[in-house]
Amino acid sequence: MTTTAIDQDRDRTAPPRAPVRVMQVIAALANHRDGLSLAQLSDVLQLPKTSLFSLLRALEEGGYVMSENGHHRLGQETYSLAALIQKIDGFPGNVRSWLNELHQACQETVLVGVPSKDWTQLIYVDVIEASSWLRYSANVGARRPLYSTSLGLTMLAFTSTERQRHYIESTRLDAVTHHTITSRSALQQALRRIRAAGCACSSGSIEGATGVSAPVFDRDGSLLGAVGLAGPTARYERNADQFRALVVRCGEQMSRALGFTGAYPNVASHPPGPR
Repeated sequence: MTTTAIDQDRDRTAPPRAPVRVMQVIAALANHRDGLSLAQLSDVLQLPKTSLFSLLRALEEGGYVMSENGHHRLGQETYSLAALIQKIDGFPGNVRSWLNELHQACQETVLVGVPSKDWTQLIYVDVIEASSWLRYSANVGARRPLYSTSLGLTMLAFTSTERQRHYIESTRLDAVTHHTITSRSALQQALRRIRAAGCACSSGSIEGATGVSAPVFDRDGSLLGAVGLAGPTARYERNADQFRALVVRCGEQMSRALGFTGAYPNVASHPPGPR
């Protein structure tokens, strides 16, 4: 068989590239709200203008792209599709695969939490429990005071200065365990350390258990929630560096999947937050 014949055979067996290019066009336009010209889109995607022109015409006819004054932007059909996907599989379901990966890597209970509407409590919205008989246990829908858990402390550390100040000034800090923060000055110091470190470690929720968590951001860079793991303190301490790295990686993966493009917080060399 000649080289030309081999190449033709490969072309017949290879999957069509047009569907992938369509998604690349949609993704590129999603990252440029003011639109892109054909030349700019060609530079971004490193694709020939002739191929892109044909794709854009087809997408425009379907309402997925709109063209005006030589610039191309997302059309109404793309936004409708995005809304449908979000409705069917919104947060935290759309980042479940990364929570599963974290669970497989650490074999501890892993959790995703969001703040309550009044920003006084943490609400667990997804939990995968460890299989070990000695494990941290929590139910979806369960609530905890924000200051008493690593997930809650992470959310406080990465929320706005105004919200953080209001919380510190208005919240009564009752002890949940003997590790719980109970003074406003200590809470302020802990939140500064957590923000600098990029993750929080806390033993303030349940005696004998320690958790570590990292923030999850949305596409606008706003705090959406936190992801973390929790388990027996002795087991956590044997794997502290690994667990912190795994959780921060998971937080970044979730944030990227949700469209966050900013600089994600780094892990410090020492455990952040209260113990």
